[in-house]
Amino acid sequence: MRVTIYDKNPGPGFSQWFLKTMWFLGCWFQKLFGKVDKYFGATSGADAIEWLAAQKTTFESIQYWGHGSPGTVWISGKVLHIPSFIVLKDRVTPSTLIWFRTCSTFQGANGYDFSQSLCNLLNCVVAGHTRIIGPVQGGLHTRKPLTAPSWPLTEGELPKSWWPSFLTWGPHSIFCLTTKIPDGW
Repeated sequence: MRVTIYDKNPGPGFSQWFLKTMWFLGCWFQKLFGKVDKYFGATSGADAIEWLAAQKTTFESIQYWGHGSPGTVWISGKVLHIPSFIVLKDRVTPSTLIWFRTCSTFQGANGYDFSQSLCNLLNCVVAGHTRIIGPVQGGLHTRKPLTAPSWPLTEGELPKSWWPSFLTWGPHSIFCLTTKIPDGW
């Protein structure tokens, strides 16, 4: 089964309402075009994990759309802790992809640690971004269990350019509605 979860409660204000609306519409388009089997708007980490655990199947892919920072995934303003994923261990295979479509989750030493901890815990492929993302999602990388990261530790640090990095089509960038990671990333 291919699923996408989005943060249904990313925070107050118009910008956060706009983001959750875009995340919902992105999920809806994925479902409409047959790219995912189900999607879910989660209001907390526990809500997301419970929904995933309730799916009585093996996952081909799990995407999460929300906020992130180096080595951290946020949902409803709270950290989604790696140990909470253990309930999915019997629902994933070595080829399952868990993709965090969040800003900067794979950036720096914290991103290295996050990616290693999760892919080793679940023995599956984990993907994330080293940069601030928007419609153009840069710095996408994957990590398999017991492998070293393939991206530089400094990737994703803010450039000195005035042009926002989330609008730059650079290395390992993908459009927000793309649902397949290119081979080798």
